[in-house]
Amino acid sequence: MVAYTGTQLRNVCIAGHGTSGKTTLVESMMLHAGAINRQGAVEDGSTVSDFTEEEKNRGISVSLSVNSVDHKSHLLTFLDTPGYFDFAGEVASAIPFCETTLLTVRGSAGLDVGTENAFRLAKKHNRSVAFFITEMDRESINLEKIMDGIQRDLGIQLAPITYPAKTGQDIATIIDVLRRKRISYADNKITGEIELDGEYAEKAQEWKEKLMEAIAESDEALMEKYFEVGELTDDEINNGLKSAMIAGTVYPVFFGAPNKGIGTDAILTAAIDFFPSPAEQPAVFDDGENVVEADESADIQGVLIKVNSIPQFGEVYICKLLQGTMNEGDDVYNGTTMNNEKFGQIFAIRGKDREQISSVVAGQIFGAVKLKHSKTGDKLVKDKAADAFPYTYIKWPTPIVRGAFSGESKEDTDKVATSLKKVQVEDASYKFFSDPELHQLFVDGLGELHLDVIAKKIKHQYGISVNITEPRVPYRETIKGRAEVRYRHKKQSGGSGEFGEVNIVLEPSEGEFEFVNSIVGGVISGKYIPAVEKGIREVMVEGVVAGCRFINCRVTLNDGKEHPVDSKEVAFKKAAAQAFKEAVKQAIPTLLEPIYDVSIKVPEEYAGSVMGDISSRRGKPLGMDSEGKYTIVKAKVPLKELHGYSTQLRSMTNGRGTYGMEFSHYEQVAGDIQKKIIEEYERSKEQ
Repeated sequence: MVAYTGTQLRNVCIAGHGTSGKTTLVESMMLHAGAINRQGAVEDGSTVSDFTEEEKNRGISVSLSVNSVDHKSHLLTFLDTPGYFDFAGEVASAIPFCETTLLTVRGSAGLDVGTENAFRLAKKHNRSVAFFITEMDRESINLEKIMDGIQRDLGIQLAPITYPAKTGQDIATIIDVLRRKRISYADNKITGEIELDGEYAEKAQEWKEKLMEAIAESDEALMEKYFEVGELTDDEINNGLKSAMIAGTVYPVFFGAPNKGIGTDAILTAAIDFFPSPAEQPAVFDDGENVVEADESADIQGVLIKVNSIPQFGEVYICKLLQGTMNEGDDVYNGTTMNNEKFGQIFAIRGKDREQISSVVAGQIFGAVKLKHSKTGDKLVKDKAADAFPYTYIKWPTPIVRGAFSGESKEDTDKVATSLKKVQVEDASYKFFSDPELHQLFVDGLGELHLDVIAKKIKHQYGISVNITEPRVPYRETIKGRAEVRYRHKKQSGGSGEFGEVNIVLEPSEGEFEFVNSIVGGVISGKYIPAVEKGIREVMVEGVVAGCRFINCRVTLNDGKEHPVDSKEVAFKKAAAQAFKEAVKQAIPTLLEPIYDVSIKVPEEYAGSVMGDISSRRGKPLGMDSEGKYTIVKAKVPLKELHGYSTQLRSMTNGRGTYGMEFSHYEQVAGDIQKKIIEEYERSKEQ
């Protein structure tokens, strides 16, 4: 593969809702570009993009895939991203580094929430956006309705570049508005093209005039030319389209049936003609506050946007060079881990295949291998003395699902924890930690499917079987009443004795814990008071009635006794602990459970089902808001009832619902559930 200049680069992120045809679109473009000689299918696991065993088995994309192709002296790099929210981290690490985001929309469904989320992210990073409407080979497709829905819901103006001469299973031709051609297809390939005539010519001219008007409105010089002549040249249209895409005033839209290779070639032409290059559209980070120009003469600045583990090759590090020029064999400094890395070989990437190249320039996405100290999200600079841009390159989505990971034994669970850290080199969108209170290894991810894929990676890459179980809920114990208890600890069985007596008052408090020393007259020496508090605090950590941390109480030490010989700190600590336990049992103990604020975004037709399901989960619906054709359902739901909700929501909404959650407060557990929790705790103590 030859070397390129920045103006010859086109980086396009293919994003959209799950099952909207992204991978099939990339496959079809690869065929039209001559990169492959046969179009694969997602269903049989033969596509270029979905090359991992996990993707082949599931029939969906789970990881970002880079697909570069040389086309008409340009390097077109397509980043195929997963559509399910479980893998939104892959989208977050792709969109900021592609000048154009091409969003796929199903013709049968219209704009879906996954596509809309990708649109919002692209706009946040000031990326140009175009649309490809798939499923033109399905019956009863209404093009005007689809376009109107996108324009209404996103508040944008679409500009059709192509559209089908007819829709349905017999689709075989696409109208190219700009070139005024009718392109014919068969067997996933172009079979011919002819000049437009008749009604096709009239329709194309109508669309072209609307396009020229939209372009002219975004450029004063073109506006004057258009008013004066009534026409724009092809170059003026292409340049005007590029400027309008960068400015976000015009959004090109294409139509086709990627599974049949229909209409996808137009993307290749458009990418070269009017999709912006890195040199023309700077990278934007931190909500637009920081901008990086693709300056080939500047010192190296780059970012590692993804690590893919490929069985045949090991780990492949996918990088975007933001500034500068890098040559094969260069030493580059990792500004995140503060280690030197040697880029002994650099590659153009196409799925799992690699083609060695000698150099890359600012704006280019490329691959490397055998990096020893790098992971997804790391910053790359020229050398140790250089300062990395202090920008947040990738903002990871907030995890919403927690699973408890374990191995077959405690030793294996320790290995699972080690493996989780290694897998994070590839996927930085999840978090994990060992919870000392609940004695479980927790993994926080973007959905149950996300957690399952992480577990499968550990199994495939490190040979460790992982069990994912429901996380224990961090219940809290407290009291609703008041109790006063006196307890004497006395031990006199050989050796020195132990003696300590305390009288405490236990009552509810708004604070987590308050200890009050009300001893008068020195009945308990001051040196023993800290031991009393310590004994109570240790019991509070372990709990009394259900093994849960105790909160919201005040303990007042108001009396006691000590022995001149046998009293010591350990005696008062034990006496306080037992007194506290007895007081809890007398002060109407109760359990509290964590309640979360949940916001669920679904197409309006599913709102009723979602509300009913929330109620069945002991949730309290707070109301609904409208957002275009979507309904936002808000509710407060016990954490216990949210386990498995990601999968349930996807099932209820045909994969079109998403949600977020945030801790709200603790609330008393219902009596029957509380009784069950306490009984389970008592049984566990007996075992």
